[in-house]
Formats: sequence, structure tokens, C-alpha cells
Amino acid sequence: MYRFKLEALLIHRRHQEEAGQKELALARRKLSNEREKLDRKKREKQESLEDLHAKKKESTTVSDILLYMNFIQRLSKEIEDQAMRAHKIAKIVDQKRHELVAIMQKHKTLKKLKHKEQAAYQQKMMQNERKLMDELASIRHARKI
Repeated sequence: MYRFKLEALLIHRRHQEEAGQKELALARRKLSNEREKLDRKKREKQESLEDLHAKKKESTTVSDILLYMNFIQRLSKEIEDQAMRAHKIAKIVDQKRHELVAIMQKHKTLKKLKHKEQAAYQQKMMQNERKLMDELASIRHARKI
């Protein structure tokens, strides 16, 4: 029976790959959440700008307009901050993806090595079996003579 001498390493690499996939999925979820927050803030700012334009057309006090302007400025700052958070997480996702690709390549290399060695082992066993069958045939033939 064939036994791969690096089986423990192969199992370890498979576990690393699974862990890397989980980490990447988690990072992608975080990125998706951060982008959703960013989109919400942008929509909120757009709605506030539309409200401000509507208020300007009505008879509104200057203090109300200033409140809207301050609120919109604060939203702009929050949008910048949220965009930076999303950008940082996007970098993390990219890093996790590269790490996972490297782990997957190492795992795939070991799997190929295992299959290659297993095929060589099978070939050797078949060759030994043929030799044995040839010897048995020779012995039977020699007994008949």
C-alpha cells in the first residue's frame, strides 16, 4: 500500500488553505459592509443637498441654511473617513487574496507530487507483478518439460 511521506504537510497545507479562504471571505464581508455604509452616507448627503436647495427656494432663515451647510460638511468629512476605511479594507482583501493564492499553489504542488509518486508506485507494483507472473510462468513451463 502506498503511503505519501509528506502526508502530514499536505494535510497542514489543506488546513491553511481552508483557513485562508475563511479569512478572505470575512475580509470581503467587511469590505462589503464598509462600502454599503459609504453608499448610505453618500445618499444621505445627496438627499441633504436636495433638501437644502428646496429650503433655499422657500423662505428659510439663514440659521437653518447654516445648519444644513454644517451638516453637509460633517457628512462630507464622514464620507472621506468611510472611504479611507473601505480603501484600507480593500488592501487587506487584496493581501489575503495573494496569501491564499500562494498557499493554494503550495498545496497544489504537494498534491501533484503525491499523485506523481503514487503513479510511480503503482507502475513499480505492476512491474513487480509482471515479473512475478513471468517467473511463475517460467517455473510452470520448466516443470512441464
